[in-house]
Amino acid sequence: MRHYPLYIVAGLAFASAGCQKSPAPAVQMVAVQGKVTLDGSPLDGAEVVFTTPLMATFTAQTSADGSYQLATAGKGSYTCSGPCKVTVSKFVMPPGKTAEPNRAPQLQGAQQVLLPRYADAAQTTLVANVPEQGGQFDFPLTSR
Repeated sequence: MRHYPLYIVAGLAFASAGCQKSPAPAVQMVAVQGKVTLDGSPLDGAEVVFTTPLMATFTAQTSADGSYQLATAGKGSYTCSGPCKVTVSKFVMPPGKTAEPNRAPQLQGAQQVLLPRYADAAQTTLVANVPEQGGQFDFPLTSR
């Protein structure tokens, strides 16, 4: 029978204990929803992004009636609550071009149709102070 030094056996025991996965923290979702309009009409196909002070992002795409409901963009135990910076953007492909799936439209020549005060994270004027239980946040945008 072969005898291994105690430090090798102890090292293997610690290494195998460290390999066990702990469960990932649950993402706590709060109901954050709303409607986005442009010049009074529902804005279909726009991306709505809420960014918390800790840089957690929550995103949604607007439907035909302009409504959206946020989801988390990553894993973690973040909730969308507190003061959030909000951006709303919409990219449109040039006439005769079709966007490739699974590739960012702006990398395919699409143009932003919304003003930087809505679409640019550095310039946005949109904010939402989300309570812990969530809430309804409507964004009436204008093209001027």
